[in-house]
Amino acid sequence: MKKHFFIIALLFAGLSSNAQVQFLKSVSYRGAFAPSPTAMWTSGWANWNPQTTVYGNTTVTVSSDITTNTTWTKNNVYKLSGLIYIDSLVTLTIEPGTIIRGDSTVGNSSLIVRRGAKLYAVGTASEPIVFTSEKSTATRAPGNWGGIIILGKAPVNPTGGTVVIEGGLLPTNGGSAATYTTYGGTDAADNSGTMKYVRIEYAGVPFVTNNEINSLTLGGVGSGTTLEYIQVYRAGDDAFEWFGGTVNAKYLLAIGTWDDDFDTDFGYAGKVQFALAQRVKEIADVSGSNGFESDNDATGSANSPKTSAIFSNVTIIGPLSASLSASSNNANYQHAAQIRRNSAMSLFNSILGNYTEGIYIDDNNGTASANYTAGLMVIKNNLIYGCNTKYNATTAPNNGQIKGKDATSKSVFEAGLTTDNSFVTTTVNPLLTSGFALGAEFVASGAATPNFTVVAGGAAASGAAFTNAKFTGDTFFDKTVAYRGAFGTTDWSAGWAMYDPSTLNYTTPGKVMAN
Repeated sequence: MKKHFFIIALLFAGLSSNAQVQFLKSVSYRGAFAPSPTAMWTSGWANWNPQTTVYGNTTVTVSSDITTNTTWTKNNVYKLSGLIYIDSLVTLTIEPGTIIRGDSTVGNSSLIVRRGAKLYAVGTASEPIVFTSEKSTATRAPGNWGGIIILGKAPVNPTGGTVVIEGGLLPTNGGSAATYTTYGGTDAADNSGTMKYVRIEYAGVPFVTNNEINSLTLGGVGSGTTLEYIQVYRAGDDAFEWFGGTVNAKYLLAIGTWDDDFDTDFGYAGKVQFALAQRVKEIADVSGSNGFESDNDATGSANSPKTSAIFSNVTIIGPLSASLSASSNNANYQHAAQIRRNSAMSLFNSILGNYTEGIYIDDNNGTASANYTAGLMVIKNNLIYGCNTKYNATTAPNNGQIKGKDATSKSVFEAGLTTDNSFVTTTVNPLLTSGFALGAEFVASGAATPNFTVVAGGAAASGAAFTNAKFTGDTFFDKTVAYRGAFGTTDWSAGWAMYDPSTLNYTTPGKVMAN
C-alpha cells in the first residue's frame, strides 16, 4: 500500500514540474522588463501618478430626504432633484471641493435644513464647496434652481414665535408643510451647523410676488451656527435674507444679484462684518432692488424681538458705472439702503456708492425714524458716494443722498445722518482698487477680475471706529481694523471666490476653480 502511494506522489511531482515549465517564458534578459526599444508591458494601463488623476464623472442624484447622518464626498458630483430636506436630528457633512448641482427640471430644487438638523459644509480656501446650476455653461441663468434654506429654533417676531418659511415649499413625501418648514423658537444659541468657504451660484426663484426662495435663506437661525466666507453669484432673488434669528456672519459676497443683497426681517438680531455687494446695471427686480432692505415685519408692527441687526465694514457698489453714468441702468434700482417698516438695523464703517438713491429711512409703513431718534438704530461713520443720481442734487451737506417719506419725516434724521457720516457726490471708484471690474458673463468685452481692496491713503483706508455703545461688551466684531468697507489691503476672497464661473463645466469631481 505504501508503495502505491509513493508511485502516485512521483507522478504528481512530475506533472507539477511540467506545469511550471509551461508557465515560465524563456527570455534572454534579466529583470522584469526587456531592454529598449521593446515596449514596457505596463504601457497603457498602469498609472505612475494616481494622486493627480480624476477618475471619471460620477453623478449621484439626490431625490429623497436625508434621514440618516450622511457625508457627501468630493469624488462625486451631486445633483439635487426636488426639495431635499435634512431631517431633524440628522447631520449632512459635505467635504471640501464637493460640487452640488441643482436640477432645473424638477420644481425648485433646494436643500432645506429643518429645525434640529445640521449642515456642515466646510470647504477651504483652496477647495471651496460649490452649489450651482446643472445647466451647461452657455445656458446658466439666475433662478436655475432654488437655493439653500436653513431653519432654526432662535427667536422670531411673528405672533406665536414660530412661522412657516416663505417660498411655497411642500414636502415631496406628502408630509405636513408646517412640520417640515416651520422655524423659530426660544433658543437664541441654536446650532444649525457650519457653512464656510461655500459658493452658491444661479440660485433663488420667486414662488409668487413677495414670496420667494433666496440663494441663502436663514429662518430663525441661532448664534451657535457659523457662517463665514460665503459667495452668492447671480441670485435669482435676494442673495442673503435673514428671517429673525441671532446668527452672526463674516466674509459675505453678493455678485450680480437680481433683487436685494442683504435683506433682514422678522426680528433678525445678529451681527455681520466684512460683506460686499457688487451690482450690474442691467439686472434688477420689478419689486425694486436695494443693497440693504430691512423690515421689522411686513406690516411695520412693534412685534418683538425687533429687527436690530448690526452691520459693520460693508461695501455696497451700486449699478452705476465708475463715471456715474445712468445709461442703460435698470429703472428698478432703488436705494443703497432702505430701512423701513419699523426696523432698527444699524450700520457702521461702511461704503455705500453709485446707487441712484442713498439712505432711505422709510416711514410709509411703521415709523423707522422713531427708532433712529431713540438710538435703537445707529448709522454712523460711513462713506456715501455718488448716490444722488435720481435727484441730481449737489447741494451740501448731504447732496440729496438722504431720503425720507416727506420733508417732515426727513427732518427728524437728516441732521444726525449728515453729521455722523460723509456724503460725497462723486463716484466711489477712488476708494477701491478696481471695484467696477466685471466678468465676461456681464460684459461683451473688457472682462476683468475685480479688486475690492482699498486704495492706500484714500478715505476708506482709515477711519473705522467701534466706540459706539452698540459694540460695548461685544466679542464678535474685529475692532482692530482701521479701514472702512469690506476689504482692507488684503483680498480675503482670493483663492475660493469666483467672479466669472460661467465658463466652468462643473462635471468633473473636485474641479471647483478650473475645468
